[in-house]
Amino acid sequence: RRSSAPSDAPSDATGKTSTRSDARGFDDLRARATTYAAEAAAEMRARAKASGIDVDAVDDAAREAGEAARKAGRRAAAAATGDARAGGKKSWTTPSGFAAMAIDAVKEEYRLAMMDPGDAAAERRKAAGYDEAMFEPYDGTTAVATTAAPKPSAFGKLWGGVKSKLGIASAFDKLEGLKKTAPYAKGAELAEDMRERWETSDSPVVHRIQDFQDNLFSETEQGEAYRMIRQRDPMFNINDFIAEVRRDIPKVLGAYLKGDVEALKQTNISSEMLERLSGQMNLWKHEGQHVDPRILDLSEVELMEVRLMENEPLVVLTFSCQQINCVRDKSGAVVEGAEDDIQSVHYLWAMQLVDKEYTTKDGRKYTKPTWALRELVLRGMMAVAA
Repeated sequence: RRSSAPSDAPSDATGKTSTRSDARGFDDLRARATTYAAEAAAEMRARAKASGIDVDAVDDAAREAGEAARKAGRRAAAAATGDARAGGKKSWTTPSGFAAMAIDAVKEEYRLAMMDPGDAAAERRKAAGYDEAMFEPYDGTTAVATTAAPKPSAFGKLWGGVKSKLGIASAFDKLEGLKKTAPYAKGAELAEDMRERWETSDSPVVHRIQDFQDNLFSETEQGEAYRMIRQRDPMFNINDFIAEVRRDIPKVLGAYLKGDVEALKQTNISSEMLERLSGQMNLWKHEGQHVDPRILDLSEVELMEVRLMENEPLVVLTFSCQQINCVRDKSGAVVEGAEDDIQSVHYLWAMQLVDKEYTTKDGRKYTKPTWALRELVLRGMMAVAA
């Protein structure tokens, strides 16, 4: 009859037999250790009674010895089976434990590969340590802990004596004292005057040199935007970001084409963009028109540029969708397009990193940097040949 061993166990029969025999051997060792601890406790108790020693103290020592023996037995068995029961993690120090960890890693990568790329990117962020709770307000203590100044070490005392003998400290004090003299103050005033003349000069040559310095040492707008993004979101990855945007595009466009304002509010969309799209949806509703909301195909999302807009990072993306250009009235009659008019619609999609306000389960408010849809531009439409 087939064994019901776990699927992530090693496939080698010899390895299985060896692992089971090792586990049985360590189980026997653990049982003998526990028996020996009990016998030692009884012997210690008997001798304590004969010598007039506190029996309760001996019992405590015996229990500690027995617990230590049991823990040692469990650690030994865990090392043999590759399962560190104390921490709940597999141990890589044994062949079976290493093989189990490798199999688990392969299974996890296969699970992520079968998921939507956007959902897989979110899973990887959580696995890397991203936690929503890190942005929640802190209500703990604000007390400042103080510690006594550490005592100087023997080397510190020796170095202090050397500095005093060589006059190093006095030399630095003399240099600091020079800043308070009249010649130093006059030189600093002259340098400040020269710097002001350089910055306010009308010479074309000076302007060219200044422009060259600015271009050489200044940060580009794209570099500044990336720097701001990584400061506010240290785990930002552009490939994972694009995958998450591609995952959310059908949700936003689907809610917009259906005229579902409440569903659109549940997506990451800015208030300005929500107001613009709501105006178009209200117009469709007022005129009694219904747009075909089906999205037949979504192309790959491409990065166009990263820039700053209102001192906030903005990522501009482009993609195309295959949609049915068909608008019906209240009676269901086609008033624009046709049922088989498939169009390739090209969009510009701009996501901006803004501070959005959230509320915890217990009612506390906090802000968290969130990517929100700031601009949605329809670049053009092209009929798809049948």
